[in-house]
Amino acid sequence: MLTKLLRYEFKSTGRVVLPIAAGVLVLNIFTNILSHFVQNTSDRLPLAGVAMALLALASAVSLLVVLAICFFIEIQQFYRLLGERGYLMLALPVPIWQHITAKVICGTVWTLFGMVFFTLCGMLTTDTVSGSGFALDFSRVTAEDVAIWSAMLLIILALIAGALLHAYLACAFAAQFTQQRLLISIAAYFVIGFIGQMAALVTAVFVAFRGYKYLNNTGFSAASFFGPDNTLGVIVLIAVFALIAIVDALLWALTQWLMTKRLNLA
Repeated sequence: MLTKLLRYEFKSTGRVVLPIAAGVLVLNIFTNILSHFVQNTSDRLPLAGVAMALLALASAVSLLVVLAICFFIEIQQFYRLLGERGYLMLALPVPIWQHITAKVICGTVWTLFGMVFFTLCGMLTTDTVSGSGFALDFSRVTAEDVAIWSAMLLIILALIAGALLHAYLACAFAAQFTQQRLLISIAAYFVIGFIGQMAALVTAVFVAFRGYKYLNNTGFSAASFFGPDNTLGVIVLIAVFALIAIVDALLWALTQWLMTKRLNLA
């Protein structure tokens, strides 16, 4: 049933994201092509330079819009799940955790797509792709490099999922009330974020004091972390990922509890 939910989520959100992304891609290609024709005409046609600057600004803003849509589209879907759509979707013989899973996976994939799309279109607009500065040399890639990049990718995915679950928890909390749900969701989002920041600050201070004593006794140095043997760096990144995953699991558990025990569709 989870696969059916995923197909439904990607299909319903793809109808919004993909046409907008295609339009923005065309706009950026058009801007890139047009810039080659007007870049040397600023002296003869000053208005052309102004129009080109405005078009470049519109292209940059459109990329930010696509990135925002890729992230918020699934938050909107989750918010609607706790409202009028919940009468249909939550009546299906599907556990709550599968609904959350489908929306987290879909939201993470779309957000990652938006980040890649933003990067590639930005490179296209600035001619980085065709320039000499863009080159990939995989001959020097080592197993340690692959491990570090893999750990960093896991951290990015965990951070995206955590950001989505943060918003989901705020929406699930607001779903207990029958009025002003949107306002309560926004307020709950900032309150949860403040609590998370305070907890992260206390944890960072504790780890800094405890870790400093340990690393100082073991002779740790920056060279050992960034040196040829990146084993310690990989371990640290995996530990960071594990910590983020624990926070994600906590947000998930609270969201599922609110949807199971305290949800009010009225």
